[in-house]
Amino acid sequence: MFHQHSPIFDCLLLLLGVAILTPYVLSETFGQSKLVYEWTTLELDWPSDTDKAEALRNGSFVPERNVIAGIKVYKNDVYLTVPRWSWTSGVPITLAKVVMVQGQPKLHPFPDWATQRQGDCRSLQYVQSMEIDPNTGLLYAIDTGRVGIGFGLNPLNLCPPKLVVFDLNTRQEVDRYEFPANVVSKDTNFLNDLALHYVDGRVRYAYISDVGEELLHVYDFETRSAHNFKDPSMLTESGNGSILHINGKDYPFKVAVDGVAISPDFKYLYFCPLSGYNLYQIPTSALTTPTATKSAKPRLVGKKVAQSGGIAYGNRKLYFGAMGMNAVYYWDVQADQLTQKVATSAVKMVTQREVVRNDATMQWPDTLAFDNQGWLWFVSNRLQLFVTGSMDFTGSDGVNMRVWKVFVNETGYLHDADVRTRAGASNQGGNARDCGKTHEISLSAFVLVFLIVGLREMYF
Repeated sequence: MFHQHSPIFDCLLLLLGVAILTPYVLSETFGQSKLVYEWTTLELDWPSDTDKAEALRNGSFVPERNVIAGIKVYKNDVYLTVPRWSWTSGVPITLAKVVMVQGQPKLHPFPDWATQRQGDCRSLQYVQSMEIDPNTGLLYAIDTGRVGIGFGLNPLNLCPPKLVVFDLNTRQEVDRYEFPANVVSKDTNFLNDLALHYVDGRVRYAYISDVGEELLHVYDFETRSAHNFKDPSMLTESGNGSILHINGKDYPFKVAVDGVAISPDFKYLYFCPLSGYNLYQIPTSALTTPTATKSAKPRLVGKKVAQSGGIAYGNRKLYFGAMGMNAVYYWDVQADQLTQKVATSAVKMVTQREVVRNDATMQWPDTLAFDNQGWLWFVSNRLQLFVTGSMDFTGSDGVNMRVWKVFVNETGYLHDADVRTRAGASNQGGNARDCGKTHEISLSAFVLVFLIVGLREMYF
């Protein structure tokens, strides 16, 4: 039909390509959110109705004392924590996996009921946070060993604090480390959050925030030893830093260093107190050696738009909950580096953007987690109501706890870390496989090229 190259025909081919690619590229958009689970009162996956009735009768299960906090995702499974923070009884499980029972989401104790026994030091006592390594399927849980440790109560100091590692594929414990008393106090610790540090293809260090002792713990998996790092930047900020403004009401919170996150190249650790706006950065090289830690100095990178509990690094951006705004935000680190023409060690926090927000359904956006499909997960639990005794569990005030996911087209800092950190590997701080959409786009691009070549052969 055509005897020479036609610009009009090229335009038609371009439009055809866009039509083919669009369903793959735009199947999810940045900031698109989905409600995954919700509860007014937590439902547990009991062995039987008789067990549940007995737990309610003897007070080992008091529904109004159970609120979710931490979240991590592995493959298609969601893991949650239920801290035993407000009372010394009534919370039968502290680490759980979400299961569907007759169409309803319930919490099944992970790995089993026996691992949840309060007062049994072989079991988990209080888990606020955990981390899952997507490369190995290992879950790292930090256990304070104490219960009833929040909000002015007299806690029970039951067991030594510990770090416990479970294999999600076998549901077996594979490692544990009990912290010595000269590193983590059995009587005052509040182990809150953690980040893992890969070296030479495997997890070498864990960084753990301690609200109770107002410092960071550093654990070395190779030497099986731990040490601490303490700095004034970890304390609560004065003034408005200790007042959270949520939906027109003020809630006083004096909570020290809380959220921790690590860059995907594992060179920098970031942390912030919950009661404050400042975000700090410190080289991990200054934390891994006890002698260097003594002289380490964190750098203030900037002020967040709101106070945060959970923070998490993807493969490009640092995400954080904006509690006073009922939102999740991100800091575009790479954009600020380009604009400021500086290295990571000197970049200032300027570019902060909203990911998602809802004043009714996203109150107290806390722990963050990534899956391998480009989604950022988070918990919203209206904790400001729970700690002030004003949370309504009857349902007349609506849903209390939710699990959300929002599309950010990123995977987490641990994604492909086993490959990226091996000797000789090129590590640019990104991911070797950006996310699940890459393969779909590559396939559609192949189809597009095939069609273009075929059409040119037909018409030229």
